[in-house]
Amino acid sequence: MSQQYPYGVGLQNVGSYQVSGIPYATSSIAAPASSGTPSEISFPDVTQRIVVSNVNTASSLRVGFSANGTKGTNYFIIPAATTATVFPTQEFRVKVSSIFLLSHTSTPTSASVFAELSNIDTNLLLRSGPTGLPNWSGSVGVG
Repeated sequence: MSQQYPYGVGLQNVGSYQVSGIPYATSSIAAPASSGTPSEISFPDVTQRIVVSNVNTASSLRVGFSANGTKGTNYFIIPAATTATVFPTQEFRVKVSSIFLLSHTSTPTSASVFAELSNIDTNLLLRSGPTGLPNWSGSVGVG
C-alpha cells in the first residue's frame, strides 16, 4: 500500500458509503421562531443520509447546514403538517456533521430527524479554524 495515499475509512472512500448506515433518530426537536437562534442537531459521525419531518401544523420549518445560512437565505423549507398524522418530509443525501432547524415564521415549530451515519469521524470534515469543528458558515450556498 502506498504511504502517500493510505487507504481507509474516509470522505473519499466509496466503501464508507456503500454499506448500510448506522441509524440515528431523534424527535420532538424544538425549532424556535424565525427571530430566534437555530437549533443545531449534531451527529456523532458523518452522515450518509438525513430525513427531516416537520411534525407541527402551525409553521413551516427551515433546514440549513449552518446557523448563518438558516437565519439568512441558504436553507430548505419543509411546509407545516396538514394533519396530526401526515408530516411533510425532506430527504438529504449529504455528508455533514450537523444541521440547523428554525421555524420559517414567528411561531415555533418542532421536527423529527432520522439519519444514516457512516463510520467516518466528523473531524475529517475540518475546513478551517482553530475550534476543531467543521465550519460551513463561509461556504457559498451554505452560510
